[in-house]
Amino acid sequence: MPDSAAISAIPPDTPQCLQVLVVDDMPASRAETAQRVREAGHRAVEAGSGEEALAVVAARHVDLVLLDLLMPDMDGFEATRRLRAREPYSWLPVVVMSSMSGADHFVKAIEQGADDYLLKPVSPELLQAKLRNIGRALELQTRLAAQAMHNRALFDHVGDAVLALDGAQRICDANRAGLALLGLSALPPDGIPLHSLIPSGLPPLEPGDARQVRIERNLRRADGRESAAEIGMTGWPSGSAARVSLVLRDLSERRRLERLKDEFLSTISHELRTPLTSVLGALGLLAGGAAGELPEQARRLTEVAQRNGERLGRLIDDVLDLTKLEADRMMLNLRVQALEPLLAEAVQANADYARRLGRTLQVVAPPPPGLRAEIDADRFLQVMANLLSNAVKHSPPEQPVEIRCHCAQGRLRIAVRDHGPGIDPAFRARLFEKFSQAEQTDRRSGAGTGLGLHISRLLIERMGGKVSAVSTAGHGAEFVVDLPVWRGGAERTLSQPQVMVIDGDPRARDRIAALLSPLCELHCLDDLGQAVDEAAPAPALLIADPAGADGPLDTVCVRLRRLAGPAPVLLYTDAIGAEQAGAHGFTLLSKRGTGNDAFLRAVRLAANLAGD
Repeated sequence: MPDSAAISAIPPDTPQCLQVLVVDDMPASRAETAQRVREAGHRAVEAGSGEEALAVVAARHVDLVLLDLLMPDMDGFEATRRLRAREPYSWLPVVVMSSMSGADHFVKAIEQGADDYLLKPVSPELLQAKLRNIGRALELQTRLAAQAMHNRALFDHVGDAVLALDGAQRICDANRAGLALLGLSALPPDGIPLHSLIPSGLPPLEPGDARQVRIERNLRRADGRESAAEIGMTGWPSGSAARVSLVLRDLSERRRLERLKDEFLSTISHELRTPLTSVLGALGLLAGGAAGELPEQARRLTEVAQRNGERLGRLIDDVLDLTKLEADRMMLNLRVQALEPLLAEAVQANADYARRLGRTLQVVAPPPPGLRAEIDADRFLQVMANLLSNAVKHSPPEQPVEIRCHCAQGRLRIAVRDHGPGIDPAFRARLFEKFSQAEQTDRRSGAGTGLGLHISRLLIERMGGKVSAVSTAGHGAEFVVDLPVWRGGAERTLSQPQVMVIDGDPRARDRIAALLSPLCELHCLDDLGQAVDEAAPAPALLIADPAGADGPLDTVCVRLRRLAGPAPVLLYTDAIGAEQAGAHGFTLLSKRGTGNDAFLRAVRLAANLAGD
């Protein structure tokens, strides 16, 4: 299989036996030239006229034509023109021969398509040199053609659809999977418009931009069906033009598997959690003496069963939390909270666990009184419980687990420090990855699932913060939660209390209301005409889906801008492309695959309330 290195490094003395057609109406001259071709190590085929030469080329493979210019009926000029016309997409070298003096006739022959010329009588040395050079060029052409076929075969055997766009947003090339997606056997010469496949369009990408941009869009297939696809976009130059390549991966199977996973996890939640709750309740009753005093051995076995049942319950909770977080389906109840009582509650909730293991929790530096942050209180306590319990497990009995708070530059750092063996440097890079646990020889490894720190990181990041760890082997570890401090005088709301929602889908309106009603006053409407009829005042934020509105999308966008006034507009829709939305100054958010947290972040961004 040829490669680019082989193509660019052809040895200068590579021998190649050429099939040479010698065309001359003079038998003696023709035979002499053919003999010299054979002496140079090549094969010679003879023709006595231009018509005969054309017939030979049509009937068999020829690498090179040596053509006399002065022939009756069809001279060499006409024969050259016709040879070149019948091979427009491949190179058949034509070397003209003449005994006439002067260069005019050779110039004319080259203008007709000839590649080179020879003076008669032909010099054997010059002929051999020209044949050698043409042989090298033909070898390069063969290798380039093989490389092109190889690349096309790779292109066509890619399982995903691959498309190329020109500067006019038209599909100008496609692999086999792309043609199948388009329902075509071949693309027309001028390509087809992209919007016939992707109605909502694509975000702008400079053709020379080599960054890989990944987005999701709905595809309209040739049979009219719509399906979701992940699209990778990359710009690349193509000679004087520029192209954008698209790799489209069908998400139908992935979405089906996600639904199966969700159903499986729902089964875990209901079919395992319910009986587990009953088992733990029964064990608790036994341990409490509901069935009479238990023998010492039975009591110990009951305690073991309780501990392992509680551990199984935590595992179920962790798996469900992880699934919701990674799918962006976990809704956080973000509120401006005072941090000092929350941290005290976290310490108190974990103090009993620490006492059972013979450890203590010590708040060395509490947060300043009145310091607040916008967080989900329950999820914050979950994160602190994870960090404190980990520290308790890995701390020696004689050393307390220390909690220190430090506020600087608008951020609060909550550090949980233990005095255990520290974190193995080889494990530190994987510390916050899911299912990551240190080697069993490391005393820091417990009986956990390897999910706690990963879930903690995801939760804190969704609250606008971050989690990190520092450790020196043999000198303990310190986990730090870094959160932005709330600087407002009251709980965060949108710029004004009024948010207008225009959406013809009642389910979408209900979802938006559930997410935003704790934060602002909502005015939900079915359509744009209703808002105009009611002469509603300009809101602080307008959230709209223009799908189904009367008139062209651009006209609808103009009406939305007029209705919103100076307020920002968030288009929560799949009916419009990012470029079209951006042209009107709107923020665009797709309904498909957008979780609750992503929606709330988009609302804050649109309303210029992204944080401190």
